[in-house]
Amino acid sequence: MKKNTSYMVPDQLYHVYNRGINKARIFKEFRNYRFFLSKYQKYISPIADTYAYCLLGNHFHFLLKLKSAQEIYDFKKIKIEQRDQIDICKLIAIQFATLFNSYAQAFNRTNDRTGGLFERPYRRIPVEDESYFTQLIKYIHLNPEYHGIAHDFKQYKNSSYQDFTSLKRSFVDKKSVLDYFDGMEGFKEFHATEMNEKNIINLLLE
Repeated sequence: MKKNTSYMVPDQLYHVYNRGINKARIFKEFRNYRFFLSKYQKYISPIADTYAYCLLGNHFHFLLKLKSAQEIYDFKKIKIEQRDQIDICKLIAIQFATLFNSYAQAFNRTNDRTGGLFERPYRRIPVEDESYFTQLIKYIHLNPEYHGIAHDFKQYKNSSYQDFTSLKRSFVDKKSVLDYFDGMEGFKEFHATEMNEKNIINLLLE
């Protein structure tokens, strides 16, 4: 599957992922993970529904669906009479650029470094196929095991899997995902089945 680097569009489901330049760490401490998610909720959650995520030492994955053009324009407080002159796709791109730049600047200050932090461009792949969607959720959650970061992905604290199994509030749209799997039991059973790597081989960040 070709890595898509074109503008993202409203009402589309995407797998968004990236890593540090030269595979360098982008999260060094637990607070880095929390800070990145706080920035994500500030800049991306208002324009997208999130279905799964995983943050690892040198890369991240998000499965999200962008909201409608009207919802995005409303969030950006763009007047109706101005909307024909403003490119919605560029508004979306600006939100993601702001997320990455604001995190990189804070990370650089804390770690006494300069320069870029993330590879460019970040990857964004449209998700069209139903089986691909379900395999992608599982792949994102199993990422810590795949990379040898965790022995049991269910215990990894920096992914959305624990958001689903916890009663705590989350920015992840748990209801939509669990409804898709016919509830928590189906969700857990699917994660226990063998991963179909043929469907997601092009997603592996090597």
